Amino acid sequence: MFGISPDLEILLQSADDLPFSNQPWMLVIAILIGAYFLSRLIEWGGHKLLDQSDRWPDDSINRIFFEEIHMPLYVSVALGGIYGSLSVLGFVESSYYIVGAILSILVVLWMRAATRIGSQWIEAVNATESDYEFSPIFKNFWTILLLIGTGISLLIIWEINVTPFLASAGIIGIILGLAAQEAIGNLIGGVSLYFDDTYKTGDVIILEDGQRGTVTDIGIRSTTVLTRDNVLITVPNSVLNSASVVNESAPQRRKRIRVPITVAYGTDYQKVEEILLGVCDEIPLLLESPSARVMFREFGDSALLFELWAFVAHPFSELRAIDQINRLVYDEFDEADIVIPFPQREISFLDSEQDVPPQQPVERTYDEEGVEPSRDESNN
Repeated sequence: MFGISPDLEILLQSADDLPFSNQPWMLVIAILIGAYFLSRLIEWGGHKLLDQSDRWPDDSINRIFFEEIHMPLYVSVALGGIYGSLSVLGFVESSYYIVGAILSILVVLWMRAATRIGSQWIEAVNATESDYEFSPIFKNFWTILLLIGTGISLLIIWEINVTPFLASAGIIGIILGLAAQEAIGNLIGGVSLYFDDTYKTGDVIILEDGQRGTVTDIGIRSTTVLTRDNVLITVPNSVLNSASVVNESAPQRRKRIRVPITVAYGTDYQKVEEILLGVCDEIPLLLESPSARVMFREFGDSALLFELWAFVAHPFSELRAIDQINRLVYDEFDEADIVIPFPQREISFLDSEQDVPPQQPVERTYDEEGVEPSRDESNN
């Protein structure tokens, strides 16, 4: 199973001319020492390169690549020395478990490095490229793909026969399909949410039940939302895919706020607009562009109705901005003697003594038996 590679075989054949070719233990020691110093040199050189390199920022793809690859590289050199020593001693064919363990360690190390490089590369691209955004779901797909590759490689290394498993794959597939129906629905829902560009990490969304928060993670099974009360909500992707989701951060993260303002009849509307726009200039939370606007909405029952439109940089700044606007508007209106009216109603009622005519008494007569005669009889 674990044979000697052609390159290693050529190296061992050329080693027959060495002075210690008749002493295999000397060759083993030389291989181990050489592998040790080479691995230490790679480790030292990698750290030196990363520490002294000012050209690559911390989120650089080049730095991420070298940070993740140098450890598996020097470990591979060290394990390669052990494998070569076993080959010299003739233990490759007999030491099934030792060689299998070495190859398994190499597979796991390199697959782990590939997983971390892919995940950090996606995060780095998301952080630097605003027009080309990746969803975290691709990290999950990348991890699953490499896990499958690792499992297949380990099966090949240990020569595990999967034929019995394939014989019952149909039944197992049906059972797994029924058992994982919800998980598969969540997976497909997550993919649909990404391609529909419903939301991404960092967006502020409103769920169908009214919950509002920031998307912190998009996983294979569910999406995690952090509310303003610092409460994490985990929602299955299949639920979000079939529900109405309001994304307050799309297409742009800024949000327009509307603040209703009422003043009494007879107030100069131009003075009101001047005060409201001046208030907006004093509040740092409000954006200068697009600029604030004042809309004269309607003539109310007891007041003139205005509405102030302004933009904030983030949806979560809305409540603080409205609070500051209301406070400053109240103070400015008070200084300018502008009245903020309250609803007034007039209630009128009728005077019963003057408006309602009094009822006239009716005279009634009765016969000898005490029975009131009918109208026809009384007329006769």
